[in-house]
Amino acid sequence: MEHDVFRDTLLKENCASVLKSFITNWAPSKWDLESLSRDTLGQEVKVKIGSPYSGGWVPKESDCSFQEWDLGNLFKFLQTYDDKTEFYYAGYAHFIQLSDTKSNFRSFDWSWAGLPSKDALDSTLWAGSSGSFTPCHKDVYGCNLHAQLIGQKEWFLWPPHFDLCPTRIPYEESSIFSNVDVLEEQYLESAVHIIANPGDVVFIPKQWWHLARNIDNSVSINTWIDLPDDSIGRLKESITRLLICSIKENDKTGTWKNPGEEIGTYEENAILVEQSLTSVDQANIPSNYNRKYSNSYLIINKQENGKISVENIPQTHNSRDSAESPIFKSESIVDSLLNCIVADDVIMDRIVSNILKSSTTTS
Repeated sequence: MEHDVFRDTLLKENCASVLKSFITNWAPSKWDLESLSRDTLGQEVKVKIGSPYSGGWVPKESDCSFQEWDLGNLFKFLQTYDDKTEFYYAGYAHFIQLSDTKSNFRSFDWSWAGLPSKDALDSTLWAGSSGSFTPCHKDVYGCNLHAQLIGQKEWFLWPPHFDLCPTRIPYEESSIFSNVDVLEEQYLESAVHIIANPGDVVFIPKQWWHLARNIDNSVSINTWIDLPDDSIGRLKESITRLLICSIKENDKTGTWKNPGEEIGTYEENAILVEQSLTSVDQANIPSNYNRKYSNSYLIINKQENGKISVENIPQTHNSRDSAESPIFKSESIVDSLLNCIVADDVIMDRIVSNILKSSTTTS
């Protein structure tokens, strides 16, 4: 990306952004449903089936059913599917788990974004019908570039500090879900709302809340980018995993974790904590590294002459008192106790700080 917009603008401002006209000549921008249905025939993916989300409830992955589909057949299905009462969505389809095809389906990289080392094997495919969505959540580590290729997708984003009642039940590795109906007016009035058209790229900064919903039958791809302080996030996540899995391992209902989530044994999870602690020691995070975010929304255009224009739209994010956050009614006392620990940034920061001090003392 000319002028290093990714590092000098996106990472510096650290706010929700949309990039326009950057991927005009990018190979994936030439894809269409008909050719994809031929080129990906024989690739197996997991498809989520559920009801569209338009507010009035708190959506969860466990509300949906899951089926194994041939990816080529899904793309063929999306060419004509027009039922607004039920959606079909293949999300988190990692290219590294898809075999290559004669059409070089995986032959692309992200060099246009100043990330030449990232290619299809670092990317994830999202393909779904109108109304399909990803529940509101924030990712524990990394930031995210999401390229819209076919159809429209809308995004609702809130900065990390905005209180959307975080919960780790049901558990999913590195995802903190919201426990409120984020489409209520009290939350929507503070959201950054983006409608991504084909050719647009949405930047989701680290730990920004986001809900993504397909307006049309849609195809997009994304990549996550590691950041200097991700080792701290991975240590927090390994501690969260150890605590939740240790306390909930005998809960046979299965509702405490998302479908398909592997929990591991106590010994395996304890080893992950040790490995994460070692990674923090080796990360050498700059002492002055402090990730801040901007209360703005950026629209970044690439003009025909290659020059970049940036439109800065100030946003107002009304603060919410976490003490007023609702607790999901079906949470048990144990789940509430777990969330008081692992979903509270202040408590988790204190736990990690004490662990790091103890590690320094004993080493």
